[in-house]
Amino acid sequence: MAPRGSITPRTIMAPAAAFCMACVLFAYTRSSIKEARWNAQQDRERRQGRGTLSPEVESNRDRDR
Repeated sequence: MAPRGSITPRTIMAPAAAFCMACVLFAYTRSSIKEARWNAQQDRERRQGRGTLSPEVESNRDRDR
């Protein structure tokens, strides 16, 4: 067993991996929330007849879903 306080690749890898996973999760969560808000806004505008996208883009988006 390594002496206490010793920094080795083994003692660094798990915290580094956890930090990276937390960063990825944070970024994914933020982008998902932003996309959900954008989609909700587009749906509200579409229902009110004020769509901001051109008809070509609109039909391509609906086709891709």
